[in-house]
Amino acid sequence: MWDAIARVLTNANALLVLIFLMIFFLLFVLLARTGLISIHTESFRMGADRRERDIIRQQIEWSHSYILGLRSQISIDSSEYNDYMAKYILEVIYDEVINWITFNHINLESDYVSIKQEKVKSIIRRSDVRPEFKSKQFEQKVDKWTEDVIKKLVMIREVYK
Repeated sequence: MWDAIARVLTNANALLVLIFLMIFFLLFVLLARTGLISIHTESFRMGADRRERDIIRQQIEWSHSYILGLRSQISIDSSEYNDYMAKYILEVIYDEVINWITFNHINLESDYVSIKQEKVKSIIRRSDVRPEFKSKQFEQKVDKWTEDVIKKLVMIREVYK
């Protein structure tokens, strides 16, 4: 093998072969950067995965608008309940949803949904809010909202894939 390489490099056409290899390599890198060619092995990844970034971007944008929009559905009495606290809790829940998106293992299995519902409710319980925001009725709303978020994130992944 080394003799064949030495013959090619010492041949009169060696410069032409090296230019061809360089152009081929640059073309390959260019195609990989545009996402037309991608190589993914256990130890090496090459090529831009624009679809995955688009999916994540859409999931983050939707979850941000949905979660912060929940503030209008929560009855806020400014004399007893601080509006700042509502925004804070929703931001912490949004941070949790970003973790779900980042780990990229969202699914519709009932165990997964119930675990995430409990996680969101525990975030609310940790906060210093009025008792009615820890009631069973409010927890049912939170469960429904959490399930809606999970369903929509899965749907966004399917649409943009």
